[in-house]
Amino acid sequence: MPEPVPNGGGRAARRQRVATRDIFCELADLAAIPRAAYALETEVDGALCLMPGPDGYEVFMAMDGARHEVRSFPDEEAAYFYLFGVLAAEAVRNGVLLPAVATAGARHELS
Repeated sequence: MPEPVPNGGGRAARRQRVATRDIFCELADLAAIPRAAYALETEVDGALCLMPGPDGYEVFMAMDGARHEVRSFPDEEAAYFYLFGVLAAEAVRNGVLLPAVATAGARHELS
């Protein structure tokens, strides 16, 4: 029989969990992904949407009153991770999100 894990009540127990939505929004802002490109917990035509569904969470493109390319996820974190990946890939394709690559001259100046 496994032994019970004691509740240490240490620093980890006191640390408050940051909402996944807040983390996603901060990352999207840092990546310069326009807020009009996505909608959270609401359906907006022309946006990639994340909504709670009957069996977890759904991510889909809303267009003309219909849901396209619906993906279902059992947990919130997976849905947000997928949504961010799709948005970031689109930003890279459009040239909005570029890799942070220093030029050779800039590297030598920092040394």
